Amino acid sequence: MEKNLKLNAIWNTLGITVNSFNSLFFLIIINRVNGVEIAGIFSFAFSIACLLFIVGIYAGRTYQVSDINENLNNYEYLVHKCITCTMMFLIAIVFIVVQKYSLEKNVIIILLCLYKLFEAMSETFYGFLQKNDELYIVGKSLFFKSLVGIIIFFVIDFLTKDIIVSCVALNINSFLFVFLYDIKKSKKYLNKFQKIRWNKIFGLFKKGFSVFAFSFLAVYIVNVPKYVIDILLDNRFQTIFSIIVMPGTVMSLCGQYIMAPLLTNVVECYNQKKYKEFKNIIFKILGILVVLGIIVELGAATVGIPILGIVYAIDLNAYVLDLIIIIFGAILYAIAGVFSTALITMRRNGMQLIIYLIDAIFSVIISYLFISTFGIHGATIGYTSTMVLHVILYTIYFLYEYSKLVKSED
Repeated sequence: MEKNLKLNAIWNTLGITVNSFNSLFFLIIINRVNGVEIAGIFSFAFSIACLLFIVGIYAGRTYQVSDINENLNNYEYLVHKCITCTMMFLIAIVFIVVQKYSLEKNVIIILLCLYKLFEAMSETFYGFLQKNDELYIVGKSLFFKSLVGIIIFFVIDFLTKDIIVSCVALNINSFLFVFLYDIKKSKKYLNKFQKIRWNKIFGLFKKGFSVFAFSFLAVYIVNVPKYVIDILLDNRFQTIFSIIVMPGTVMSLCGQYIMAPLLTNVVECYNQKKYKEFKNIIFKILGILVVLGIIVELGAATVGIPILGIVYAIDLNAYVLDLIIIIFGAILYAIAGVFSTALITMRRNGMQLIIYLIDAIFSVIISYLFISTFGIHGATIGYTSTMVLHVILYTIYFLYEYSKLVKSED
């Protein structure tokens, strides 16, 4: 048990980290090999694929793993995932038909959606493994699938200079990992005698809708500037924005890493009604984030742009202020993420969905307004303006719910 716990923690962290940063490596490769225009197309297509990935996973692995009463059996979860992945792919087809992009852009969007579809399918098999204390196998799959995918993508793109061929190779890699590793490792948890109950499968759409909507909007608000850039600006600016927003993405992930080891303490304090300690841990995490954020901001202001310029082989000297603004927005998003985790612990989920809905509407309006006026600089202002609203709403809501919690104990 102790050995599995360590293996689970190590491999899961490695797997999630490499998988989270694979888009960073793809963008570096494409920008250097294929040029800034193609990199812009890829970046936009990847953001669409990530959004539709939420449709593919729908309620997510967390819902599956937390189903300790086994309201659905493993076959039913697998059938449900086949349905959601089909929906994901059909939405991608409808999207490119409606948008009427170039053939090259359409093909890249479809190939990247297919790549994320394989990832979504894997999530069900990962659920089987995680539920049986084999999270380390999940971590290994994510780690090696992502690492091999990056290497294959680089080699094929370097040799062919063809982004479509490279994306096809990436999909073949994912397909092979799903069928030769993920399914092979998890098929022992599939009982062929299990009955498929369609009412249970379709019932999951209703039960998991709030989780799906919450996750969908969370991905959407982060990517709204990219969607507006696609409408108003050319692909070159899509690449530039994707590069300067990348350190912000890393900052947001840091928030998750800081929160993860303290999450058990947060839950325990809440369950034991140690509300003052609960609040202290939350604000301790926020303090760490703020200090880390200041350090990152100083780094961004001094060496951030030169480093990004070297890594991505592009002149970014005109975007120093944009990088600083983006990272500030990412710090705010990470802070809001801590409040969100605290509110989830407090079982306060309904209002969070409303907060994200408000953010999404605000983000579309403000991003369109600023990007149409200030171009790429407007994208950074729009992004950070959304995060300012986001953190204000979350701070107010957390303090309100916490005050109610304390009063109920008096």
